[in-house]
Amino acid sequence: MNQKKGFTLPEVVAFIFILMVVAGISFRLVYSVNQKAKIVVAKTEISQFAVALEDMKDDTGYYPVHLGAIFAESAPAGMERNWHGPYATKMRDMINADTPVDPWGNPYFYEIPLTDVPPETYLQTPEIGRSAGPPTTYNHTFTAPAGPGVIIVTNYGITSGEIRLNGTVVVSSSEFKNHPRPQIITKNVTLIGGINTLSAWLASTPNDYYIVSVGKSATKTALPTSDYFIIKSYGRDKKSGGTGFNRDIIFNSKMYPNFQ
Repeated sequence: MNQKKGFTLPEVVAFIFILMVVAGISFRLVYSVNQKAKIVVAKTEISQFAVALEDMKDDTGYYPVHLGAIFAESAPAGMERNWHGPYATKMRDMINADTPVDPWGNPYFYEIPLTDVPPETYLQTPEIGRSAGPPTTYNHTFTAPAGPGVIIVTNYGITSGEIRLNGTVVVSSSEFKNHPRPQIITKNVTLIGGINTLSAWLASTPNDYYIVSVGKSATKTALPTSDYFIIKSYGRDKKSGGTGFNRDIIFNSKMYPNFQ
């Protein structure tokens, strides 16, 4: 009489091990294929953004400050001329209705070069000096937008004085020196929106003087540009840099090939 022979324990263990190896290999293959597909999708979407940005520049002469402008119906400030937006259809996933995200769920990074904004002067006093008689306080009013500003004092020999902005001392008496001549004193200040008052007091040798200017320092800011743009996806790890699937996907309109 024939008897069916079952699997031995070593055979069962070996079979389970083989299944685990096959499953592990399959998982890695599926994961790798999935990540490669996401890279293809990201490059495709970035290429579509680039085409939209070039179309926008062809019409208006500029690339926008924000990538989301390609989805806008109305033109950003400074780009109204020949605007024919929107230049792209909104994507499946957006942040705040105007920021597209990559296949890993991270916002696409967009950058244009910063533009130099020249300094702006709100007040330039005449020579403030002491003539014969008691010390004098000179008041000057000027209009400025609210925000950071700078006061520059060009001092020709004053050794005792004080400068106040809107009632607050910004240059004290101890800061005035007779040398070098001229002495340059620079102070960062906060301006109020509207009318500001500068009060200058001095007690020094007659015929010495200083000049005070109040304004805004030269800055760099993002403005529509005709230069270039960069679009980037940070990849799987959502961080700058990396290798493999974590490597950044970078498109630079000024470089060839565009994808770096």
